[in-house]
Amino acid sequence: MSQLEHLPHPSRLPSLNHHTLAFFSNPEDARKAASELVNAGFHEADLNVFEGDDGVEAVDLDSIHADLMEKYYRKFVKFSDSAEWHFLTEADDELRRGHILMCLVTMNVEEKDVAVPILRKHKAFDIRYCTGIAIEEVV
Repeated sequence: MSQLEHLPHPSRLPSLNHHTLAFFSNPEDARKAASELVNAGFHEADLNVFEGDDGVEAVDLDSIHADLMEKYYRKFVKFSDSAEWHFLTEADDELRRGHILMCLVTMNVEEKDVAVPILRKHKAFDIRYCTGIAIEEVV
């Protein structure tokens, strides 16, 4: 059974392209979802977990830890009031509230369609599917 501490906890939020994103209110629900996702054929290396102060730092809403290109890109995303910016602000807020963000690599709709029911079963909320050009709210 997967344990959250054994899953990747990157220091930076990955590119959102080809990911299914979900929030959890508690670690136990996130752990159960991760375990079932691995049993369904996803790899633990494709599950990124963000929580607590380290998660807030990884989202880096204010681009404090970003290089110059990332800072310009983030300013563009903020200025354009894009779905990505809305997600980043929500992620920052949810992590500050003590919730957990799980990012799962889903390269296509079929993988998303396998992941979403598992996430829902384990009480994930504000689920989103990110393609190369759009962020779809799965709800």
